[in-house]
Amino acid sequence: MPAAVLPPWLARLPSEDGLVFISDARRYSHDEAAYDTQYPIDAGNLKVGQGLIKWLRTIAADFSAPALELGCGTGLLSLGLIADSPYPLAIISDPSPEFLRITRAKAVAATLDQTRTCFAVLKGEELDRLPAGTLSLIVLRATLHHVLDVEAFLRSASRVLLPGGILAFQEPCMEGCILMGAMIQFLPALAAGAGEPLSPEQKKKVDDFANAMAFYARRDVDKSQAEDKHLFRVDEVMVTARRHGLDVTFDGNVSFDYPVLEPTPAPRAFSKSFRSYARYCMSWDESMMALFDRHIAPMTRLIDTASGGGPGPYLDGVFMCRKVR
Repeated sequence: MPAAVLPPWLARLPSEDGLVFISDARRYSHDEAAYDTQYPIDAGNLKVGQGLIKWLRTIAADFSAPALELGCGTGLLSLGLIADSPYPLAIISDPSPEFLRITRAKAVAATLDQTRTCFAVLKGEELDRLPAGTLSLIVLRATLHHVLDVEAFLRSASRVLLPGGILAFQEPCMEGCILMGAMIQFLPALAAGAGEPLSPEQKKKVDDFANAMAFYARRDVDKSQAEDKHLFRVDEVMVTARRHGLDVTFDGNVSFDYPVLEPTPAPRAFSKSFRSYARYCMSWDESMMALFDRHIAPMTRLIDTASGGGPGPYLDGVFMCRKVR
């Protein structure tokens, strides 16, 4: 397969094994292959990237310059972006070369044309290594919360984008995550009251869940060595982004694939998202999920009812930021 034609600033950087090194490599805090096993992504799953492109078309985004995905992980967004990219070049990046190899292998397995694709090692904190006015798109899916200085990142993103360029990111939100942490603390007492007290190991899983939500939300602790660092408040993101010349819209409890799902779904219900977070993000086993369903799920139904016709408490959402100056 022919190699992508790279712009001069990218072509002159060091490369190895088909990867361009904008930053020095940094491995993920967990084994990348194991992560890919925990969150399996089929090579034929193109909906997330395709949904992003459809979303960008509906807002009349600029497609004249390259697109950059930061933190590709195992390729959930990357594959659809490679398949349907309207950009002259899609730069798929991650600090971990192993994640890049995993994503590239999936693109090969899906027989995607990669002649307008470049795989690059890049840390989100080092976005300023790119020339100003270089990109039409910067996209992150569940990646910005790994970056310690979010305001510095937004400033750098604005500098690197062309006027009219888009910074798009999907991230966890503070209000819904704190609500999950608060509610999950009741599980030991509720289970004990029903005659099925939790084991010490089960109590630890509950504590880990609650403590994780509190840690992500706190701003008075050192998070420099933590993998996951932040939860986001929509109003704060909007104010900070506008300070750096980015106009922001937000859609809560939806993902990038939202525009291509049929039939078009309503925003995700709180109860479904809460349960999914416990099962997949906190790795709760079947016995823990059975306890969740008996004792926590009944309490989440009121939140779903109260959220009728709207998105409910924001657990996450999509921020679309257009450079206006």
